[in-house]
Amino acid sequence: MSELNNRVNLAKREIGRSVIEINPNILNEIKGKNDDVMFFGVKDSNQIPESIIAKLRTDKRFIWHTIDKASNRGRAIDTDLINPVTYRVMTGSSSGGPINLLKGINEFAIGTDGGGSVLSPAMSCQLPSMIGAGLDVLVKNKKNSTEGFEFTGSIGVIGKNVHTLKTVMECITNTNFSYANEKKKVIIPTKNSVTLPDGRDMHESVMKYLSKLDGWNVMIEEIDMAGIEKRERGIDTINQAFNKKNADLIVTCEGPVDFYGYGETIPQCFGRVGMQLTNNHGKYLIRSANMCQATAITIPIETIASGIVIIAKKGIRSASYAIELAEKLEASIQMPEVWKRYFVKEPSFTGLDFN
Repeated sequence: MSELNNRVNLAKREIGRSVIEINPNILNEIKGKNDDVMFFGVKDSNQIPESIIAKLRTDKRFIWHTIDKASNRGRAIDTDLINPVTYRVMTGSSSGGPINLLKGINEFAIGTDGGGSVLSPAMSCQLPSMIGAGLDVLVKNKKNSTEGFEFTGSIGVIGKNVHTLKTVMECITNTNFSYANEKKKVIIPTKNSVTLPDGRDMHESVMKYLSKLDGWNVMIEEIDMAGIEKRERGIDTINQAFNKKNADLIVTCEGPVDFYGYGETIPQCFGRVGMQLTNNHGKYLIRSANMCQATAITIPIETIASGIVIIAKKGIRSASYAIELAEKLEASIQMPEVWKRYFVKEPSFTGLDFN
């Protein structure tokens, strides 16, 4: 009960910011839950199927704690919130969920992703995430992007580690992701085809991490990914990798997200200055993965607001490959100790009261 009180008190401090509402029935719902129950939040959206929320809500491992703020009208940035890691305007549209993880309110957040609305905010906050488009874990209705692309959004999970993503997605899909020692074909960018906003070459950044993996049965092929920051080019690249190259996975390194510029289409409609505002936003295939109905996972790296992106073609088998790779990569990446102290270890509520 002391843990519940601590979480609720932390959430109360964020009401009107990253928290829309605290579950009023949480005292009754936590009865019968596991001792190590994981608290979670759900994006403030009517597009998440009630069946998914019910499945999580009735599982003894999880307790629905908060409704998390979303950006206004699904915008790719949320001008109401500040990113606790980068001090920039928060990435949207599943904006409140990752902030509530960083503040110790929840262990995971459920969001929706159309053009990067789960993957991007998670990466901007140095958190892992997973979307289930390739597993048919979808929102209720289709919509159009700001560029005019029709798509169906997917349900995604943001967590503090890959194991949490796997556990939650297994619950949602009634699936056990199992690994087989089969050879996987992985597509990565060619050298010098993509330069990240901070000057890093995407190819070298990807290989820095893939080269650390021992005993992973993989065949790597490189393709030119120039221009993948544009959604149409990103969609073409993903489709080419899966349909023509017969790849199992695509791996990129992306970010810093919304650090040097803000990746949103609206300012681009307002002339040269608006275009300049959106340059160097650090978003690449995370903007296109859902629109290709792929499974996608992000894993944070030591560079601020940056991470490895794994995109898997449709189906459980490829999704299992992606999770296996994500776990291996996560184990090889050492985050700074100060990060763990401020954002990973669970905080206690130490505010003032009138008692």
